[in-house]
Amino acid sequence: MKKQNAILIFLFCATLFFISFVYGYKMMGRKANENPKIAKENLKDYDLDLAILKEEERISPNVFIEKKTYYKACNHNITKLNELDEKIINMTEKEYRRYTEENFPNVKIISFSVNRIILREERDHLCPNHYIIGQSEGKIAIYRIDENGDEILDRVFKDYPISLLKQIDQDKLIKGIRVDSEEELSDVLENFIS
Repeated sequence: MKKQNAILIFLFCATLFFISFVYGYKMMGRKANENPKIAKENLKDYDLDLAILKEEERISPNVFIEKKTYYKACNHNITKLNELDEKIINMTEKEYRRYTEENFPNVKIISFSVNRIILREERDHLCPNHYIIGQSEGKIAIYRIDENGDEILDRVFKDYPISLLKQIDQDKLIKGIRVDSEEELSDVLENFIS
């Protein structure tokens, strides 16, 4: 008898659950059909929630900005990690592209993510890895190349006037001799100073 009572109670509960489920489903369906404006508003709220989830990614304070600079005059590529500009934190990709176009028109964005940005720039002059051996006030001098391609006086050898050299060497120094490394600089200087 206990077993039969348990089965009856289980069937009664299952039936009651099924009837309440069907009744609730039909009630909600009628409310949505009776007032479609409410249903649309609920969908709009749902869309807004999705829009928040799909919000664009923003640049983090830990972003690495890698800038690859190509120097056309010497065909060298130099890659540097740039310091973070506080202005770009929390910018979206679209905002960052606009910022770059306005402030750095010759820089192109190669790759963008919130943690790493790769930039490329082309310049028409020599890279800073070059030196020019020339003359300053009649003395042998070394010029280095700065970031803008300008020659900056680095050293003057006051004990070595160019007037002591052959005319061919004097002409070369007046024009300037480009060297591509410190080793080459040492070799060429040795020819003039020894």
